[in-house]
Amino acid sequence: MLINIEGLDGVGKSSVVDYISSTLNIPIISKPLNRLLELSKEQSNSIKERIHRDYSPNLQAMYYLMGHLSALEDGHKQDSILDRGFLSTYYFSSNENNMNLFDTFASTFTPPDITIVLYASIEERIRRIKNRDSSDQDLKKKRIYQDGYQKYFEALSKYNIPHLVIPTDNLNEDQVKRLVLRLIELWPTQSTRLQELFSIQNLSYLTNLTQEEIDELLQSKSYTKKRCE
Repeated sequence: MLINIEGLDGVGKSSVVDYISSTLNIPIISKPLNRLLELSKEQSNSIKERIHRDYSPNLQAMYYLMGHLSALEDGHKQDSILDRGFLSTYYFSSNENNMNLFDTFASTFTPPDITIVLYASIEERIRRIKNRDSSDQDLKKKRIYQDGYQKYFEALSKYNIPHLVIPTDNLNEDQVKRLVLRLIELWPTQSTRLQELFSIQNLSYLTNLTQEEIDELLQSKSYTKKRCE
C-alpha cells in the first residue's frame, strides 16, 4: 500500500510520517527528485532556484510532476509512505495556464492507495511552528498566513483521489499519530465508510470533536451522514 501524507507547513506531517514509517516498518519516500537524480541538497536547491528564476510555471510543474511519478512507481513496488505528493505539487505549481498538465497526469497515473490530509487552522499552524522554533524561517513565508487548503480540496474532488481529511486543531501530536495509524489499519476493509466520515464536507463538524468523540464515531457501525452534519 502506498500512503501519502499531505498538509500545509506547520501541520505536523513529518512527525506523523516518521511515526507511521517506524511503526509499520515501511520506507519513507521524501524529496523523490533528489532520490531519482541522486542530487545533494545543495544541487537540488540550485536547480530549483534556476527553474523558478529562468523558466515558466509549465516547466516548474513538469519538473515536480516527474518527481511525483518516480515516487508513485517506487511506492507501488513495495509498501511505502510518501511525505507530500501530487496535492502539494498542485498547490505550489498549478495555475490556469498549466492545468492541462495536471489533468493529464491525474487521468494517466494511478494515485496512492490512500491520501491523508492533515488539516489545521492558520493560527494553530503558526503556534506549532513557533513552539518548534520561534526563529523558524517558515514564519517569514507569506503562505504560512494564508489558508491554502481550498486548493488541496479542489484537487481531491476534481481528480477523485481516495482520501481522508483529518482535523488536528483539538488533538495533540500523539493523538494525531495514533489516529492516522488506526485509519491506515482500517483502510483495507473500511475505506468507503472512512471516506464518508473523514470527508471535506464533514471537516467543520469533526474539527470540534475530541479524541474520545472521534473514537466513538469510529466504533459506531451505524453512523450516517446526517449525524455528522
